Amino acid sequence: MASPTTDRAGTLWRNPDFLKLWAGESLSLVGSQVTVLAMPIVAYLLLNASVAEMGVLGALARLPMVLFFVVGVWVDRMRRRPVLIWSDVIRAAMLCTVPLLFVMDMLTLWWLYVVVLVMGVFGVLFEIAYRSYLPLLVAPEHLGDGNSKLQLSDSVSKAVGPSLAGVLLAARSAPLIILVDVISYVASALCLIFIRKKEDPPPPDSGGSMISAIRAGFGFVMSQPIIRPLAIASAVYSFFDIGILQTLYIPYVLGVVDLPAAVVGGVLAVGGIGAVAGAWLSVRLMKGFGPGPTMFWSTVIGNSALILVPLAGGPLWLALGTLGLSQLLVGLCTQIFVVNNITVLQSAAPRELVGRVIATIWAMGLVPAPVGALVAGLLGEAFGMRPVVLVAAVIGALVPMVVLWRSPIPKMRELPSAPTGS
Repeated sequence: MASPTTDRAGTLWRNPDFLKLWAGESLSLVGSQVTVLAMPIVAYLLLNASVAEMGVLGALARLPMVLFFVVGVWVDRMRRRPVLIWSDVIRAAMLCTVPLLFVMDMLTLWWLYVVVLVMGVFGVLFEIAYRSYLPLLVAPEHLGDGNSKLQLSDSVSKAVGPSLAGVLLAARSAPLIILVDVISYVASALCLIFIRKKEDPPPPDSGGSMISAIRAGFGFVMSQPIIRPLAIASAVYSFFDIGILQTLYIPYVLGVVDLPAAVVGGVLAVGGIGAVAGAWLSVRLMKGFGPGPTMFWSTVIGNSALILVPLAGGPLWLALGTLGLSQLLVGLCTQIFVVNNITVLQSAAPRELVGRVIATIWAMGLVPAPVGALVAGLLGEAFGMRPVVLVAAVIGALVPMVVLWRSPIPKMRELPSAPTGS
């Protein structure tokens, strides 16, 4: 396999292929954050979706996460760049249908279900291919810096995207502003097309079945005392936070906390500001304290901030302050955790398994989310949104803390190395 692109100065700023990947992903992330706000508003306010129907929408958006195991095997058997390009093109085409059907007065909730499902499938494919592609473009010693820069873009998008969506919502309807995301996917595909580095073909297939290939990735994850607790903690967080809490968040802040729709983007943007700081601090904290303590304490602080969400209420300024503080801390700590987590996985996984290892972690961290989203809709209808959000926030916060605390992670000061002879 060809060696990753390097440069004399030892900096990613002189790695043009990484910069193209980074630029394309940065543009796409901003557009996606516009859609994150616009899509549930289209469903809830324009198509009059009930709480249960919002749960179905959230479940379908997350249902493709069950493909992570299979996708990891596919990615290990394919060149990554074509996968990334076609994933962008297909997602742009699907999103185009939402504003088109809206102006034709033909947009329905059922079609929105189809769109979020297809978007989720190709989002999963893109995520694994992109995480596996990075080690092919940058030298091992630059992985942390590369992950930090990519997460910084994710953080900036969380600050810029919702604010941009809020401004556009004031002037246009939510379906039309989704065109911003369409343009961003096209721009991302073009950046990927212009990457010069040739990607070697994948290693010859061992001839094993899909099941045995998946088992190899899953077995590696569960056999590693550092990686296994990360997977377990992620699964719990996925069900309660990504599944229940995030699915109910928009209807909760609009219908229970009674925030005006125009300020919701501002609340989410505060999380983006914290995320920018988190991405900037991530590598510095990793080098200063070690990846293990950094992941543990970012989990403790960030998860504790989730409990502020069900406590939000009272005067508008107090509700905004409570939700804003929660978003700030969650955004800050999530990015710190993600950069360290991804760098640990990329360092610990053998090259021939890296796609499957990342896919396994992503699967365990995201597959429970569709189930949680369905549970969110059903329980929200039955018991009301506030008690459901409270229970989800508390359990989703505390259990991952305990899992990591009882593992070797809090004492891990150095990045692990991939086992030899794998």
